[in-house]
Amino acid sequence: MPLATTRLLLCLSLLAGGAATVAAPASATASPSAPQTLIHLSVAPQSGRAGRTATLTCDPAGGTHKNAAAACAELAAVGGDIQLVPPKPHVSCLQIWIPVDATATGYWRGQPIKPYSETITNDGCAAIRHGHVLDF
Repeated sequence: MPLATTRLLLCLSLLAGGAATVAAPASATASPSAPQTLIHLSVAPQSGRAGRTATLTCDPAGGTHKNAAAACAELAAVGGDIQLVPPKPHVSCLQIWIPVDATATGYWRGQPIKPYSETITNDGCAAIRHGHVLDF
């Protein structure tokens, strides 16, 4: 093969390889990404009985949390700090001591959430203590 033809084929090969390299990242960015908000919630009775858990995702609201949209809206109002979410309005709980430990770990809009762990009077009180966040 003449030298000019070899160079031409080499250049075309490099161009084709470069085009493939440029196209690959475009398809990688088109795939769905992980949610920016993913919070793992748990409410566990201190008695040792089975507790309940849920995952909460926001933007869009989802996960296994039954009140995801309301919980995400409440968290958005306080910058993702569960402790700052106020109790559900016009709802009260019986102050019967059957303590539960509520915990949350995860990310709010891409940043680790402030560590959350709290002992609450009972499971019913936990469901209203921080709006809809622990009502799952």
